[in-house]
Amino acid sequence: MTLLLASGSKTRSQILTNAKIPFKVVDHNTDEEEIKLSYSSLTLEQLAIKLSEMKALKPSLKYQNNFVIGADQVLDFNGNIINKAADMNEARNQLKQLQGKEHKLITSIVVAKNGNIVWRHCDTANISMRELSDKQIDEYLNSINKEILGCVGAYAIEQEGIKILNKINGDYFSILGLPLLPLTQFLWQNNILFNE
Repeated sequence: MTLLLASGSKTRSQILTNAKIPFKVVDHNTDEEEIKLSYSSLTLEQLAIKLSEMKALKPSLKYQNNFVIGADQVLDFNGNIINKAADMNEARNQLKQLQGKEHKLITSIVVAKNGNIVWRHCDTANISMRELSDKQIDEYLNSINKEILGCVGAYAIEQEGIKILNKINGDYFSILGLPLLPLTQFLWQNNILFNE
């Protein structure tokens, strides 16, 4: 049995690689924006779970008898979702909106097998961003790798993003996008980490 990660996220892959958990990356072929529109009546936590479920389910039908991990994050700012910035201008506007305030980062992870969800976990971190001037926001955006635009909130805590944050209350791995301890618990229970 092979553990499959249905995610293009380099960070999620790196987390599993660092933990020496064998896996292969597969494409989830999921339109995230379409799901967000189709399930707009869900709470943001429910939406994060739905996104993870859809990412895991499709590949689990294709790759029979394998555990497929799907994961996603939703940034909750006063009950409204903030999506990944499409470009630097949108990232600038998001940072202006978030600066000096607290937001929630909801991280969901799901494991599917043969078209069925066999495990799910959802975690919320509370994050406060420093008060930033327009000049500081521009300096930050000029210093980052453009791949950061693939992260909700236009920051990554393991990189320059930590400099613009004031307080974090939550699990480090969840904030990175893959709640590792709950996942390893599931893998232990299913004899995936070590062969008996």
